[in-house]
Amino acid sequence: MDRGDVLSGAAFSAVLRSAFAFVIVLVLFGWLALVYIDRSLIAELGDDVQQRWNIIATDHANEGQDHVVTTVNKVSRVQSNGHHAVALFDTNDSLVAGNILSRPEGRGLQVGALDHVDGSPDDLTHDYVYYSDSLDGTLLVVGQRLDLLYRTKILVFRALTLSGFLIVLTMLSVGYLLSGKSLRRLREIETALSKTSEGDMAVRIPENGGTTQIDRIARQLNQHLDRLSRMVATTRNTAAATAHDLKSPLGRAYLSLGKAMERVEHDEDPSAELADTQDELENMRVIFDSYLQLSRIEAAGQEHLGKRIDLVALAGELADTFALIAEDEGQSLLFDVDAGKDYGVNGDGQMLQQMVVNLLQNAVTHGAEGNVITVRLARAEGCVRFTVADKGPGIPAESKERVFEPFHRLDPSRSKPGSGLGLALVRAIAEKHNGTIALRDNHPGLIVEVTLPATAI
Repeated sequence: MDRGDVLSGAAFSAVLRSAFAFVIVLVLFGWLALVYIDRSLIAELGDDVQQRWNIIATDHANEGQDHVVTTVNKVSRVQSNGHHAVALFDTNDSLVAGNILSRPEGRGLQVGALDHVDGSPDDLTHDYVYYSDSLDGTLLVVGQRLDLLYRTKILVFRALTLSGFLIVLTMLSVGYLLSGKSLRRLREIETALSKTSEGDMAVRIPENGGTTQIDRIARQLNQHLDRLSRMVATTRNTAAATAHDLKSPLGRAYLSLGKAMERVEHDEDPSAELADTQDELENMRVIFDSYLQLSRIEAAGQEHLGKRIDLVALAGELADTFALIAEDEGQSLLFDVDAGKDYGVNGDGQMLQQMVVNLLQNAVTHGAEGNVITVRLARAEGCVRFTVADKGPGIPAESKERVFEPFHRLDPSRSKPGSGLGLALVRAIAEKHNGTIALRDNHPGLIVEVTLPATAI
C-alpha cells in the first residue's frame, strides 16, 4: 500500500487536524499553568521573606542594632549556599552585615537579581524574591532565590512536552492505521466497481459487519449491484422470454387469420376465426402493457412517492371487489386488520393499487375451488405489513426467487392465464417504496408478505 495514499487519506487528515488543535490547546494550557505557578510561588515565597524581615525588625526594636548585626552575620554564614539572602546597609549604601554585596533598588517586596556573595555562573538563576525596607536609617534586605520556582516550571514544561509528544504520536499512529484501513476498503470498492464496469455482474464488495460510513456505503453499493445485476439479467432474458411468450399467440393468430381467409374464399362466415385472432392480439397487448409498466416503475424517480396512502382504505376496497370475483370461482376472501392502528405509507397510490391487485389476482387465479384467501394488514416496528395467504398449490422452494423474474412461469404449458410479470411488478413496486417482499409456505398454499415503511405518526 502506498504510504502517500495513506497519509493523504481522510482519516489521517482528520486526525492530523485534531492533533494540531490538541497542540494549540496544550500550549495554551501550559502557558496558563506556568503563569499560575509563577504567581502562586512568588506570592508564597514573598510572604516567607517578609515574615523573616519582620522577625529581624522585631529583634531590632527589642535588642538594638548591634544584636541585629550579629544575627545577620550568623544567618548569612549559616546559609552560605546562595539560596537565602540577608544584609544590612547603612545610610551610605555600605554593607554593614550579610551576604549581599551591593544595595538593591526599590523598597518593599521585589523580584530581581541580587549581588549575592556566593553567586556562581552555574547557578540556575540569580533572581530573588526579596523584601527591603528602612530600619532606623539602615536598610534591611531579606531574600529567597527562585530556584524552586524555576525548577517547578522546568518540570511542568518537560511533563507537558513529553505527554503532548506521546499523545500526538499516538494520535498520528492511530490515524495512520485508520487511514490504511479506510484505503483498503475504498480499493475493494474501486475494484468491485471496475470489475462490474467490465461486465462481471457477480462481483460484490466484501462485507465485514462494520458500522463506519465506508461500510454503510459498501452495503448500499452491494444492494445497488444486486439490483443492477438483476436488471441486466432481466434485460438479457427479456428478449428471449418476450419472443417465447409471444411466439404462441402470434402463431395462433396467424393460423386463425389463415382459416378466416379460407372461409372468406369459400364464402363462409369468418367471424369465429377473426374473434380468435382478436383474442390472441389482446393477449399480446396485455403482455406488452405489463412489460412497459414494469419498465416505467423501474425507471421512475422518487418524486411521486411522497403522498400519504392509507392502505386500509386501498386494500379494503380492492378486497371487497375481489371477494366477489373469488366467490364466482367458488373461493372465499377474508380481510383482516387490527382496528385502531395507523396503516399510512408514503408512496404512489396507483402503483400500490397495482401491487394489491396483482397479489389478489394471483391468489384467485392459481387457487382451486374451495380456496380460502386471507388478506391481512398489521403494524410491526415502524412498518406496515401487507399479507396475502391462500390455500393454492404454492411455489416450490427452488422457484421462490425465480418467480420474480419477468416472464417466468411455473406452468410450462401456460395453461393458466397471465403474462408472467405479476410478481415482477409487485417486487418492483415494493422496492420502489423502500419495502421488501417475501414468499413463505402456507402448508398448503402460499403467503406473500410485503413490508413497507410506515409514515411517521
